[in-house]
Amino acid sequence: MSILLQGAGFKKRLMPILLSVALAGCSNLFGSSFTETLQRDANASSEFYMNKLEQTQNVEDKETYKLLAARALIAENKIAQSEAILSELGELNEAQQLDRSLIAARLSAAKGENEVAENQLRLIDLKKLSLSQKSRYYETQASIAENRKDVIEAVKARIKMDENLTDVQRRQSNVDKTWALLRSANTGVINNAPDDNNVALGGWLTLIKAYNDNIRQPVQLSQALQNWKNAYPNHAAATLFPKELQSLLNFQQTNLAQIGLVLPISGDGQILGNTILSGFNDAKGNSTIPVQIFDSAIYSIDEITAQAKEAGVKALVGPLLKQNVESIINNPASVQGMDVLALNATPNARAINQMCYYGLSPEDEAESAATKMWNDGVRNPVVAMPQNELGQRVGNAFNVRWQQLASTDANIRYYNLPADVPYFLQENASNSTALYAVASPDELAEIKGYLANSAPNLKIYASSRSNSASNSTEYVTQMNGVQFSDIPFFKETTSAQYQKVAGSTGGEYQLMRLYAMGADAWLLINHFNELRQVPGYQLSGLTGVLSSGPNCNVERDMTWFQYQDGNVIPVAN
Repeated sequence: MSILLQGAGFKKRLMPILLSVALAGCSNLFGSSFTETLQRDANASSEFYMNKLEQTQNVEDKETYKLLAARALIAENKIAQSEAILSELGELNEAQQLDRSLIAARLSAAKGENEVAENQLRLIDLKKLSLSQKSRYYETQASIAENRKDVIEAVKARIKMDENLTDVQRRQSNVDKTWALLRSANTGVINNAPDDNNVALGGWLTLIKAYNDNIRQPVQLSQALQNWKNAYPNHAAATLFPKELQSLLNFQQTNLAQIGLVLPISGDGQILGNTILSGFNDAKGNSTIPVQIFDSAIYSIDEITAQAKEAGVKALVGPLLKQNVESIINNPASVQGMDVLALNATPNARAINQMCYYGLSPEDEAESAATKMWNDGVRNPVVAMPQNELGQRVGNAFNVRWQQLASTDANIRYYNLPADVPYFLQENASNSTALYAVASPDELAEIKGYLANSAPNLKIYASSRSNSASNSTEYVTQMNGVQFSDIPFFKETTSAQYQKVAGSTGGEYQLMRLYAMGADAWLLINHFNELRQVPGYQLSGLTGVLSSGPNCNVERDMTWFQYQDGNVIPVAN
């Protein structure tokens, strides 16, 4: 008995010694205790770590700060700078070498070097990684799969990533990115994907199918999402629901009592206002929803919003004039409590609760052109814009969409004269495959004439700016092969509605576009909640396929037409 007690006492005295030896062994792995931070998340900016690097004198800590800075730079999408820091690394201990290998693989994936990244990951011993490091390992796997457009494999990697994340903010971000992947996928990919007996993957696939099946019926979609949450209470996306879907859980269908319509129906702008009003009224048809018209040519926008509030108006369509839209943007309290569909887009647009912006924006056409050209297999477009404020805006819009599609900048050039455009193409003769030009009919005809000999087979795309009712038969013949974007209403040339509008506007295309805009304004205000709250919700209007973009800017997917054998025909997008 006494021997046993003595043995137990000896063990108690021995444990602190054994523990100190074990800890000493761990510290040899890490060297400085600060190096242990590599096993955790890097939450600061690259600038913070670089400043610390300059301040510390400890050689080992300097290398740790370099590694932390390299990780932060990748998060900031500064790939070249991250690579440069890795190249400056000196002698590393085992823990630092392990983290360096994770960073190197992440960099390879960021550069699209998928096989290199995979080989680098294979050399990493998962057993040596902390939870935070494992999450970064699987994030790189997800990046490789995304590069290969393999949505399901990317989702599987992000599921494993979630299993190793402990920070709620990072988990929410991962859930949102997983959802974005599924939303971007072709429905055929989703419907044919096996769940591989992976409960988490099965839950994600069920969620995206519920969304896809009910996107056109938001009330049913709201119920389907709630049913999904009840069926998968322990799923990552149930505990941290995708942010894009959160507002849908309490969705209320648009239900209008009355509408206020703000237009210039007298004075200088009356032809614009009355044409929009005509489209709005025709689309309204036999609806019993009362509409009160406010003439912005007579009253200031502040007076109109006050009058509308006093009349109990909860839904406002307009204003049309840009300065009035900006007045509301600068004083959003003036429209508090009302849904507002502004009939103009402005570069100063910002997210304001219960406000959307809708206009016949040339930026929409540029975005549609980038998508069309990419889908047509164009990879090196020359984009010719007029050297003015319009050209800058449209060129920027094209480039933003091109970056999303191609992960690189488009070749945007600005011309003073149409004769400049052939030189842009000569400078890129080795790799230019198509031209997108924003030009008037005369300018486009001049550009086409210059290219007739030097680049007769060049694909040419244009905006609606070149499509005018006054274009002659000779012009249409000269433009043979040119594709241009415009509103889908122009496909309906034999319809009674088209004939009526053409008659009332003298066949002037610009006025016909405004009529179509008025009709679509009625459509949009009657689906305002759906537009604001249902991600991916679309409406087929006379001015395009309409959806909500950043800041609730209404985006239009255009119809494309082609000049062919003396005729203008719609072409498949």
